[in-house]
Amino acid sequence: MSLGNEDDKPPLYSAECVQCPEKSEPHEEQESPELWCLMHAGRAHHWEFRGIVTNFFKVTPEEHLGQQ
Repeated sequence: MSLGNEDDKPPLYSAECVQCPEKSEPHEEQESPELWCLMHAGRAHHWEFRGIVTNFFKVTPEEHLGQQ
């Protein structure tokens, strides 16, 4: 078996506030969660955020796997 990235799925970027449960929606562009952080900071006066990058992986089995 081998493990690799899903070629047709780009990483998703999101952010979450570490001071409350609010979080951004995932986006393919990093700028969208960054803008959300700035807007949330201005609105809620929360200054700390966690940036999250989600990658997608795919396992490719060997041809003979499961055959006896």
